[in-house]
Amino acid sequence: MTNKTNIGNLKPASCNRCTVRARTLFGTVDENKIPATQTYRNEYCHFSAGEIIHQEQHSIDYAFTLHTGCLILYNDLSSGERQILRVVLPGDFVGFSRNNKGELLYSIKAESDSHACLFFDENVTKMVGENSEVAKRLIELQAHETSLCQQRLLNLGHKTAAESLAYLIMELYARMRVQSPKDFNFITGEAFFPLSQADMGDALGLTKVHVNRVIARFKNQGLIVYGHKKMRVIDEKSLSAIAQFDVNLIEDPFRQFETFA
Repeated sequence: MTNKTNIGNLKPASCNRCTVRARTLFGTVDENKIPATQTYRNEYCHFSAGEIIHQEQHSIDYAFTLHTGCLILYNDLSSGERQILRVVLPGDFVGFSRNNKGELLYSIKAESDSHACLFFDENVTKMVGENSEVAKRLIELQAHETSLCQQRLLNLGHKTAAESLAYLIMELYARMRVQSPKDFNFITGEAFFPLSQADMGDALGLTKVHVNRVIARFKNQGLIVYGHKKMRVIDEKSLSAIAQFDVNLIEDPFRQFETFA
């Protein structure tokens, strides 16, 4: 659980004015019901860049929706290396899926200063039980994340280093554009890119040297411009083709559920 210093004296974000609500638990809730559903939120909290929010295999009694910023979910390996599992962006719901001991099987770290809407377990149970549209959206969010995880697993096991890195770049670049538009310059195409080359290696099981080589190749081919925490994809069509990446997974994540509505 985050320290009390991180949750005190913060003005709660209003769900009615939330820029990421369309992709959250409350995304399908009618406008006139939002003031009521907002009461299920326990706290609006702040995470500082570099903060370890939760350590793997420890129990947790809350979940949260990221409102601003960027987090990573990861495991520390017995070799001393790290495996990054997921990059969390605004609108993502974190902490719900646990083992039978109530433990999260991953650690959570803030890559940038971040804010989150926190829900304790008792309120999550109550919220889902009293609101069928929220329960349905929770299932959709979990199913969508499972779909993305399957694609990431394929990315790790059956692609070349260039294909894997192209996929990681395109997925995160597309997600930044949709989920964190304030960090995306729609005129120049430059976006905040939270992962360093070492981080990308930790996500893909590659060395930093190998990542550096592929990044240099993409730059020389005129596909990207990349610097510290900044990325601009110059040729999205070509990079997506290398990655075998479907941008619709990001831009329209809930289309697969529309036929069942």
